[in-house]
Amino acid sequence: MSRFSNISIDRLSHLARGFKSIGRKALFTSSTAVASLDNLDGFRDRSRSSNNNYKSTAAGFGLLFAAAGAISLSVSKSDCDAEKEAVEAPWSRDNSRASNGMKLFTGNSNKLLAADIANQLGMSLGKINVTHFADGEVNVIVNENVRGKDVYIIQPTSPPVNESLMELLLMISTMRRASARKITAIIPYYGYARQDRKMQARVPISAADVARLLEAMGIDRVVAVDLHCGQIQGFFGPRVPLDNLDGGMVGVSYFGDMDLVNPVIISPDADCSRIEANSCLCT
Repeated sequence: MSRFSNISIDRLSHLARGFKSIGRKALFTSSTAVASLDNLDGFRDRSRSSNNNYKSTAAGFGLLFAAAGAISLSVSKSDCDAEKEAVEAPWSRDNSRASNGMKLFTGNSNKLLAADIANQLGMSLGKINVTHFADGEVNVIVNENVRGKDVYIIQPTSPPVNESLMELLLMISTMRRASARKITAIIPYYGYARQDRKMQARVPISAADVARLLEAMGIDRVVAVDLHCGQIQGFFGPRVPLDNLDGGMVGVSYFGDMDLVNPVIISPDADCSRIEANSCLCT
């Protein structure tokens, strides 16, 4: 009580008005007085003869004000911590799931290949419907959550090339709009790869245009097999790396185990013959 014995009437009234802003419904009971907050201003009119009793009451109210302030500060801090946790928790959960989540999808181009890859990985293919409307438009519907997941799309752009390519582009767009963490396209057969340079005037470089389409849809990485020409890797920007896997390494080992006598390797063009020659030299 000694700490509050010198509190003036004006000071107490100031504290009372400040405490009213916190809540007007609070009532405080003391051994000498029971008063509501609305009546605190009336203490100013008390006589000097009851000043000692008033100071004692003021001391009691002062302690209550201090306790209320501490409680209010504690509640505010708890609310802030709870709000911060509510905001940060979803991101931490998403990051945790993303680090362990991988999804494998395929279109209609080569479902058998995708199923074999999934079996090798010991996982199942993702649930996706790639159908067509009556006018031939491609319709893609992903039937499971891919938010924060690493998505791999197995879709060679083999004949019919345009249809397979459109399916791939729309699947990439769908995954990006569904908030996939990372999207990798597995393209064993890269359509339009033969048009990798201008052989005459007024012709497109279609391999580069396909790369731009894939980048525009939001692809993060591309994995191809035996590109027609290695320069196609340069058609993609530095933010979309392309891995060109060498299938000849597997083919040479496969045929090498067959004990063939004087085997002959036939290539459709000069680029492929150079690739096969390099594969043979590497083995």
